Amino acid sequence: MAQSSPSARASRLDAAVRTAGVGVWLNPLPLGQLVWNDNTKAHFHLPQDAQPTIELFFERLHADDRERVRQSVLRAVEDRRPFDEVYRTVGPQGQQKWIHAVGRAVFSDEGVATQFDGITLDITATIAAQQLLREFSDAAPAMLWVTEVDGLCSFLSRSWCQFTGVPEVAGLGFGWLETVHPDDRLAAREAFARATEQQCSFALEHRVRRPDGRYSWVMDAGQPRLGPDGEFLGFSGLVTDIHERREVEQALRRSSQRYSRLLESIDQGFCVVQMLLSAEGTPIDYRFLECNSVFERQTGLVQPVGHTARELVPALEDFWFQTYGKVAITRESVRFTHGSAAMGRWFDVFASPIGEAQDLQVAILFQDVSQRVEQERRLRESEERYRGFLASTNEGIWRMEFQPPVDLRLPPPDQIAALFANGRLAECNAVLARMYGLAEADAAVGRGLGWMLDASAPAVRHYLEELIEADYSMGEGEWSVLGVDGRPEWFASSFLGVVEEGCLVRAWGTRRDITARKRADAALLEADRRKDEFLATLAHELRNPLAPIRSAAELIHRGGNDEARLLRYAGVIGRQVTHLARMIDDLMDVSRITRGKLELSLAPVILQDVVRGACESTHAALSANAHALTVDLPDIPIRMLGDEVRLVQVFANLLTNAARYSARGKPIKISLRSDDGQAVVRVRDEGIGIATDQLARVFELFYQGGAASERGHGGLGIGLSLVQQLTALHHGQVQAVSPGLGQGSEFVVRLPLGVSGVASAVPGASDHGRRSGRLLIVDDHRDGADTLSDAMGSMGYEVITAYDGVEGLAQAEATRPDIAVLDLGMPRMDGYGLCRALRQHDWGRRMTVLALSGWGQTADRERTRAAGFDIHLVKPIEPQALAEAIERARAGSGE
Repeated sequence: MAQSSPSARASRLDAAVRTAGVGVWLNPLPLGQLVWNDNTKAHFHLPQDAQPTIELFFERLHADDRERVRQSVLRAVEDRRPFDEVYRTVGPQGQQKWIHAVGRAVFSDEGVATQFDGITLDITATIAAQQLLREFSDAAPAMLWVTEVDGLCSFLSRSWCQFTGVPEVAGLGFGWLETVHPDDRLAAREAFARATEQQCSFALEHRVRRPDGRYSWVMDAGQPRLGPDGEFLGFSGLVTDIHERREVEQALRRSSQRYSRLLESIDQGFCVVQMLLSAEGTPIDYRFLECNSVFERQTGLVQPVGHTARELVPALEDFWFQTYGKVAITRESVRFTHGSAAMGRWFDVFASPIGEAQDLQVAILFQDVSQRVEQERRLRESEERYRGFLASTNEGIWRMEFQPPVDLRLPPPDQIAALFANGRLAECNAVLARMYGLAEADAAVGRGLGWMLDASAPAVRHYLEELIEADYSMGEGEWSVLGVDGRPEWFASSFLGVVEEGCLVRAWGTRRDITARKRADAALLEADRRKDEFLATLAHELRNPLAPIRSAAELIHRGGNDEARLLRYAGVIGRQVTHLARMIDDLMDVSRITRGKLELSLAPVILQDVVRGACESTHAALSANAHALTVDLPDIPIRMLGDEVRLVQVFANLLTNAARYSARGKPIKISLRSDDGQAVVRVRDEGIGIATDQLARVFELFYQGGAASERGHGGLGIGLSLVQQLTALHHGQVQAVSPGLGQGSEFVVRLPLGVSGVASAVPGASDHGRRSGRLLIVDDHRDGADTLSDAMGSMGYEVITAYDGVEGLAQAEATRPDIAVLDLGMPRMDGYGLCRALRQHDWGRRMTVLALSGWGQTADRERTRAAGFDIHLVKPIEPQALAEAIERARAGSGE
């Protein structure tokens, strides 16, 4: 292909330039007449035939751009710098174009500037687009930026420049990284580079320097820019000021941390609940949303968050749902103290609504006050008992305050004087007021000690001196005054002082009228004297019938065939025995009157229930000194025939005794076992123990054992005596066991069990009116059993004799008697047990069974009837009378 000529190439180049809209200027130097092509002339709003000059050039430049362009031209010619400027041209009608001009000066070989050539481009459309972007970015609330495919920033909005105080030109490229906090800069660079490499969206938070040097948190987010064919062109993005949000978040975190630390540091339970309503809007449950660690300790509920109250406590009272529901619905806080039987606790509660009304959330701050409520209850009961005691006792009771307090360092005479001078009654009961002729107790308040005691009385002064010697902790003092009838009236006064820092500050005391007791003591002394006389007389009277009985027996023993003499001797013995029986009956009556003999109400009882009842009745006494009670009961019920009230009294007395003689906090144990037909109850303590020489006397009436220093445990010394008597009435035994002083003690009660019900007597059929048949006599008194057997045998009965209940049962099983005469008090098996054992057999139910005993009280007769006896006879009895009673019983007529 032939090459074109230079002129042809120039023509084509010129055509291409004109077509592309590129202006060309070839200006000779010095500047005067300018050489422009048509495009350049058009850029300056000139027609094609215009002749441009340097003056016209500057004339058509925008006034704001002229000086800048002039200086750029001079630098290009004088300093050989490239000319690269963007400026505005203005037409005759004020129209504007944005022109981008690029050029350079041409120098000769001698270094003289000869030509200033270059090109111009009309960039008005581009500038307009950029202006729209600029206006948009300036109006946008966020800071906008644009990067190119190589990651260099090519655009920053004015808001970014204002936010950072950095000019746009300084932030372009990677200049924006200089505004990032040094601690965040590396992470920001790596995140941006990674997003550019992966051409994916990104968002990162970092700190940016503000114009005042402070740093603010921003969110920098970018999205890829894509070309028409999906090619990656760079990123467009925005920077959002999130400093305030971050500050709020940090404040919330700090607040949340303080909130959590606060909730964990308080000693109260805390929780947030959300009320759950029924379809009708009624509170039915609530769900736990939040709680502190104290919550679980205060309520006993483990990991409650997410659970509802009914899930955790199914029996929870409706009160809690209604109360919290009202708080959530009415938005009104409430404070209250209430107990929950389902939880076994009392709570002091403050409940307040939180959140929005529709959330139905309630914050609850509470304290477990079960112990306080119990203490208040006990205090009220104690106060009530105290007031009741003051009102019901027949003793005068008082409390006195001493102002100023009495100094215990003073000599006794001075202390006595201070007692009367400084003491004033602060409280007393009506009994004391009446003792001194006042109608009401309030009238005594404010009176001094001299109102109650006569300081001049020797007995009073002696008592006060002993009281001072004992540091105001001595017991009662007794003295007498003459009454209106001239007889002495006795009073006992006590004084218990409260000493603080060596001074007597207050005192409690009592005053009792013991005139009746003193007179009773005198009467007892007289009765004791008369009792001794009575016993001497009784001994004498008992010897009187014994002498002829012994003589008659001796004469009969010597023998002889004189039947008249034998009958006379027998008559003597019979008369004297009748006399003895009458005296014994009289003694029994006296004993019942003087001892107040108890009558038992017998019925089947379960001993486990008896022991529990005793524990319940002594709970307060045990709790008062923190005694831990261990109760060991078998699962299988142990039944016996007994008086439940009296049995409870037996075990309660033993528990009270154990508590009284044990130091505070010492454990006590009660156990029940069945052993060889007996119920065995053991009460064990770790108290002061019992000396070996006292074990035999602990059950004596009024005996408390030991020296006076060892008897400071309260009680009247009758509890153990009652235990022994009541146990004996149940045909049981009680035993005290102790290794010695300081080693605790154990009381063992053994009770016969027998059958669980009360057997009914079923008289057997017999041949009416005849004195014959097989007769079993059982009595542990051998002489009595043998003589009675001989006498009954002489009357025609076939007699079998046994000497205890076990032997009697064996004889009955072997011989199947028609009649049985049984003593009641026998070893191994008593008459009651033997009768019940006989009645368990068919042949035994047909048998006639009689009780013959020295026990003849109403309770004894009821007991024998319950055991199945047909008749109860009292010793001694004549054989003929016994035979008649047997025949009546066999005939069905009874006693």
